[in-house]
Amino acid sequence: MKKRTTRDFIGAIFHGSLLASFLIGFAVTTGSAQSQDGACKRSQIDLGDGKVINGNCEKLKIAFLTAATNNTHLQAGIKGAQDAAKEIGATIDVFDPNWSPTVQYNQAQNVISSGKYNAIVAEMNDGNQACKILTEDAPKAGVLVAVANLPLCNRASKEGDELWSPGTLNFVGGSQGREAFRDWIMSIAAANPGPQKVAVLTGPDLNANTINTELALKDVQEKYPDFKIAAVVKTDYSVLQGNQKTLPLFQANPDLTIFISNYSDMTRGAVQAARQVGLAGKMKIYDNGGNIWSFQAVRDGLIHSTRTLLPYTEMYEAVKALGQAWNGEKTPRFVPLAAYNIDKDSVSKYEPQY
Repeated sequence: MKKRTTRDFIGAIFHGSLLASFLIGFAVTTGSAQSQDGACKRSQIDLGDGKVINGNCEKLKIAFLTAATNNTHLQAGIKGAQDAAKEIGATIDVFDPNWSPTVQYNQAQNVISSGKYNAIVAEMNDGNQACKILTEDAPKAGVLVAVANLPLCNRASKEGDELWSPGTLNFVGGSQGREAFRDWIMSIAAANPGPQKVAVLTGPDLNANTINTELALKDVQEKYPDFKIAAVVKTDYSVLQGNQKTLPLFQANPDLTIFISNYSDMTRGAVQAARQVGLAGKMKIYDNGGNIWSFQAVRDGLIHSTRTLLPYTEMYEAVKALGQAWNGEKTPRFVPLAAYNIDKDSVSKYEPQY
C-alpha cells in the first residue's frame, strides 16, 4: 500500500471530513495587491471583532516566535515556515525563547515595537500571557499575526473555530487540542479494560499541550474509573529529561501497566529508563508525536503505538495563510490538521514528518 507522504498530510486538510471545518469562518479581505494600472492598492484584512489591518505593498517580513528550537519537532516546523516563506517571497527570522514564556513575551514586544516586521507566526508557550500583545497591540502596529499549534487567550481547551482568537488572522492546528488528546487517551483506556496503573509524561507548565493532556486525563478517569493515573510528570520535551524524570518514577512504580507520553523525544528517554529498571516489555507504552524514532520503535516492538503530529505542515500553512491574506485573498479562521494512530498494522502505510 502506498505510504502517506508530507504532501498527503497537507492534502488531508482539504479532503474528507475536514473540508467542512476548513470552509467555516473565512477571514474576509477586500482589494488586491495591484490595481489594473500596476499601482499598489492596499488590502483590508478582517481580523474579527471590528479589528482590521491594512496590507501593503512591501513584501512580508515575518518574525517566527517559535516555542523553542531544541527538538526535531520544532526544527521541522521551522523548516516548514522557511520553505513557505521562500515560496511566497517573504523574509523570516526565527526567535528562540528556549521554552521561557517571559523571554518569548519580551521577544514579541521587541518584534512589534521594532518596526522591522509586518507579520508574526506565533507558537506561544503561554498563550494567555501573550493574548493582549498579539490580538490588540500587534494589529494596532500593523503587524498581522497567524497562530499555530498553541492557541492564545485561554482558548487552549477549545475546539474547532473557537481555537481562533479575534485580532489574529487564523489558527492552524488542532491535532494537539483537548478533543484530540481526549479521543486519543480514551482509545487507550477502551483498549485496556480492567484495572490499570498508568503514568503520564507531558511538557512544561502553561503549555497548551500539557493543559489539554491533563484535561483529557480527567475526562478519561470519569468514564473509566479503573484507569488509575499514578503520576503525571512534566519535562522540557527533551530525550534527556524523558530519561531522568522517568527513571525514579519507574523505580518507585514497578507495577505500572501503561505509560503514556505526549511527545516522542521524551518517550525515547523513557524507553531507555524502562530498560534500565527492567520494565521494558512489561508495560504498554503509548506515544504521541509520530517521529522517525517512534515509527521504528513501533516496528521494533519498543512501544505499542504512536500518534502522528504534523509540525512541518502546521507552520508551512501558517506562513502560506499570511501570504494569501497579504495579497487580498480569503483565508480560513481555522485550519485543522489530521492525525493518525500508528501501530504494527499501519506503520508501513505512513511516513513521519520529522
